[in-house]
Amino acid sequence: MNPERHPVEIRPATVADMPTVCDIVNHYIETSTVNFRTEPQTAQEWTEDLERLRERYPWLVAEVDGVVAGIAYAGPWKARSAYDWTAEATVYVSHRHQRLGLGSALYTHLLKSLEEQGFKSVVAVIGLPNDPSVRLHETLGFTACGTLRAAGYKHGEWHDVGFWQRSFPLSAPPRPVRPTGQVTV
Repeated sequence: MNPERHPVEIRPATVADMPTVCDIVNHYIETSTVNFRTEPQTAQEWTEDLERLRERYPWLVAEVDGVVAGIAYAGPWKARSAYDWTAEATVYVSHRHQRLGLGSALYTHLLKSLEEQGFKSVVAVIGLPNDPSVRLHETLGFTACGTLRAAGYKHGEWHDVGFWQRSFPLSAPPRPVRPTGQVTV
C-alpha cells in the first residue's frame, strides 16, 4: 500500500469506531504478545472505556480511504491524585495497514494533545520483545526506564514488560489538566 495514494485522516475516536478498533486489537491479542490479554475484548468494553475516559484523555483514530486503520489513546497511569499529570498511552495499527507511518502519525497527534492539555509525563508499557514498538517510542522521545522480568505468561512463554517514559516541561505547582475538548491539535 502506497501512503501517497491513500490519504490519512487523524481524528477523535467515536463510539461508531469501536467495533473496528476492537477487531484491530483482538488480532494482536490472539496472535501476539504485544498485548497481554489472553481473551478477546468486546466492542462494548471498548465503548465503555471510550465513554469513561475521553473527556480527560485523547482517543484518536487514523482513517485510510475512509476505513479505521489504527488507534492511539491515553488513560490514567495510576488512580492516586499525585499521578494526575501522568498518562499511559498506547497505539495499535491494523495488521493490514502496516508501514504507512500510521503509528507515528497517531502518536505524534496524541502526544501533542497530552502536552497541550497540561500532562507532564506519558508512560508506555511494552510487552517484550517488541522491537518495532521500542523503535517507535524511542523515535518519539520516550526513554527506557525499567523492565519487569518474566512479568507475563502468554503463548507458552514468559515475557518481560518494559516501561518507557516521555516528559513534557514541568511547572510547580502544575495547572489542572484541561479536558480534551479544550485543546486543538
